[in-house]
Amino acid sequence: MKKLWMILAVGLLFAAQASAADIKVATVDIKTAMENTKAYAAGIKRLEALQNKKKKELESLRKRLTDLDKELQLQSMTMSTETQNTKQQELGELKKKFDRKLQDASDELKGEKRKLDSRMISKFYDAVRAYGKEKKFDLILPKSTVMYTGPGLDITTDITKIMDKK
Repeated sequence: MKKLWMILAVGLLFAAQASAADIKVATVDIKTAMENTKAYAAGIKRLEALQNKKKKELESLRKRLTDLDKELQLQSMTMSTETQNTKQQELGELKKKFDRKLQDASDELKGEKRKLDSRMISKFYDAVRAYGKEKKFDLILPKSTVMYTGPGLDITTDITKIMDKK
């Protein structure tokens, strides 16, 4: 995708070289523009709260796992084989439960992060389009695809402000 942007940008710049003075171009740092918004910060706080909740749930399960393992190790000499096998099976089931909950928590957090990023990307592109039309830009490029720009061409801060207003 980045190569396509680069090829498109270079092509447009070469095609418009004759009237370069008339072309209004800007760059924007996508990541910085999105991550500096209030909505993104609020989304990250929600993710951190969810992560802490999941962490607490897992910690209590991990403690039960550790306690059962210690109990099994300490009392294995005094336990009957049948009791020892039952405890081993219980420990195995608890370990499976822990692993599943850990994977589920990880998947849920990744999914929520993807949703946040998706919402922010949508807002970002809406803001860039509106800004470009309002300010009559001919071309707005992602900063990551441009090797050099003068200091006055970066509109990242403006885009962040627009996104915060919405």
